[in-house]
Amino acid sequence: MDGPITREYEEGKKASYEPKSKEKKLASFVREQYELSEKAKQSVIEHAWLGTAFYTGKQWTRWNRVTQMLEEPSPPPWRVRMTLNYIMPTVETLVGKLTENRPGFMVMPATDDDDDKDRARASEKLLNHIWHETNMQVKMHEFCKWMATTGTAFFRVWWDPTAGHDYEFEEEQPIVEHLEGVVGESAEEMEGEPKPKAKKKRKSEKTGFPVVDVLSVLDVAWDPGAKDLESARWIVHANSLHIDQIKDNWPKGKYVSQSDSYHADTQSAQIIKEFSGNEGLDEKYVDRVVVLEYFERPSPRFPDGRYLVVAGDILLEQSNELPYGMMPFVMARHVTSPGKFAGEGVVKSIIAPQKELNKAVSQRIENKNIHASPKWLAEKGSIEKHQITDQPGEVIVYSRTATRPPQPLPPPPLSPEHRAIQDEQIGHIEAISGVSDITRGLASAATSGRAIGLLSDLDQTKLGPTVREMERAIEDLCACLLRFWRDYMPIPMTIRAVGKNKAIDVFDFYSSDIQSTDVRIVANSMLPKHPSYRREQVMQAFQVGLLGDPADPQAKMMARKMMEFGDTDLLEGDDSRDRNYSKEEVELIKNGGWSDVQPWEDHLTHIDVHMAFMKSVEYRILPTEVQENFVRHLAWHYYMESQNAQGVPWWSSYVEAGGKDMPPPEMPAGMIGDELGVDMAQGQGAIMAPGTEAMPMAPPGEAGMGEGGLMGGGTPELNQAIGTRGPGVADYEFGFEA
Repeated sequence: MDGPITREYEEGKKASYEPKSKEKKLASFVREQYELSEKAKQSVIEHAWLGTAFYTGKQWTRWNRVTQMLEEPSPPPWRVRMTLNYIMPTVETLVGKLTENRPGFMVMPATDDDDDKDRARASEKLLNHIWHETNMQVKMHEFCKWMATTGTAFFRVWWDPTAGHDYEFEEEQPIVEHLEGVVGESAEEMEGEPKPKAKKKRKSEKTGFPVVDVLSVLDVAWDPGAKDLESARWIVHANSLHIDQIKDNWPKGKYVSQSDSYHADTQSAQIIKEFSGNEGLDEKYVDRVVVLEYFERPSPRFPDGRYLVVAGDILLEQSNELPYGMMPFVMARHVTSPGKFAGEGVVKSIIAPQKELNKAVSQRIENKNIHASPKWLAEKGSIEKHQITDQPGEVIVYSRTATRPPQPLPPPPLSPEHRAIQDEQIGHIEAISGVSDITRGLASAATSGRAIGLLSDLDQTKLGPTVREMERAIEDLCACLLRFWRDYMPIPMTIRAVGKNKAIDVFDFYSSDIQSTDVRIVANSMLPKHPSYRREQVMQAFQVGLLGDPADPQAKMMARKMMEFGDTDLLEGDDSRDRNYSKEEVELIKNGGWSDVQPWEDHLTHIDVHMAFMKSVEYRILPTEVQENFVRHLAWHYYMESQNAQGVPWWSSYVEAGGKDMPPPEMPAGMIGDELGVDMAQGQGAIMAPGTEAMPMAPPGEAGMGEGGLMGGGTPELNQAIGTRGPGVADYEFGFEA
């Protein structure tokens, strides 16, 4: 009996369709390839079925090698079937570790040109946008869960032209003039006249959008001789589609019905139905049909590959080239075996201790039940059948002809090793799976914080092989996404992305901006990180001077970046106001201008931008006087930052310069401004402003000064001043008389 929607199609069906012999041959070929793969991966299907069953709590089932199905025996009512599911939290912890962080995308530029580098950075933001719009973080969780339970998971990438946003465009419709029946001079006159212009009609279509599907080993059949995805000559995707979708996607789909559709009686299809809650329903009752999509790599027979879509004996689609010119599958495995296509997974190896754990707990409960309701010893015929129950205060009547009255039989005591065996199995599960108390974030009170951090770092190394598999799979996936966007996105799109420093970036992205689809994932970017432990280490290194002088602004900025605070971890491409302001200063000084350093500026950001420019080739080819201006400007930023570090209010310079309505400076005793009484505004202008009257500088060589008035004759980094102020102290502190 067909489903209700299928019956509606059958009622309105007027003509039948008989496939041609060539179509039947191709359909039979696809089914034969699929069945060949299903037979070859019987062990993979068995472990996938058991792994999924044990993960979902069906842990008293067993695999029947005769029927090739999973069976659950029916025990007597008194038999206890207790399940302590340690597999589910183990898998969830492992998956949580693998998906805690988003991957860090790096798009390799096509060339060393700055424009190509900017396009590559824009492509990275596009990947972040697609990652969010396709809900990839949730799909990654499902992907990793299939990896843990069955050992292998697949991504299938394709372009959906019906998705995306609506856009309008103009389509020309030329007007064809007919001159039939016109002869003589009239025809010549009409030919000489200007022809009417083509009319334009506005049409609306969808832009399209990439789609990523998560598949398991139960959905995919592969070349039995392949050892990995790259060596697989062909792949079949068995997809259960609704009858509406089939009739809408393919012209021949209108001929597909339940009667002539191919229903694969395979373990894979049955597993999918069972664990989706539809184990009691056949495909035909839910109006779904198994559609086989066959992908074959290029070969001498088919130089561009081959693509076939089959439903029963009906060949829905045939093409002698691969869609998108590639195999649209990406695979990752957990616990790989050399030379084996599928992975092992984490569940397969802990099924045995999980079974023993359930059995030990069930036996203890059964023993407890026997103590609560023990067995009785009674002569035959001495009491009536079923007279003994577990009712308190029950009076049991027996026949006086019996030699002795009925008496309870005490159950044998459990061995002291019984509980020890239970704890031992739990230890086996943790040891084999690699998910211990440290992995779960649990530690004894006697363990120090530093020891916990070290143990956590060591614990992450166990995930290294799996993370590398996932990183390679995501690299291939992102390369496909960029390729699809470049080839099929018809219009520029407004991309909204969130940067690493939580800044929102909105820009128009053109598909032509994608010059390279070579994507790299930052190594170990997906591994869990421990910010508190890392920040403690960075703070200790900063305090003892391993990152440089603690008073040096560069050392402070390095420490802040290493501590990964949200607003300081991104430097390249930062679009903050302070950074843009400092970039404008660089352009101004580079072109011979000048900009006075203001005490309220973000000196750390200015120092970082100026130092980056001063280490470039462009700086080295500037005139000497311009380079000196950069050095002096940078020295003043160092000085202002050193004053801020000592607690000197930034407005103190305005107070000393005679500024009105300003708060008191409240400078600590012993500050150099109090001792020398220097007019900071005047001093800065005297040192740096070209062409202005100012107080004279100390000549080179006096007061310990070098070339350009800087101590030591070099840049602020080389100017190692004595005292708490550190490097970068402005030269006027030492070059002026009181």
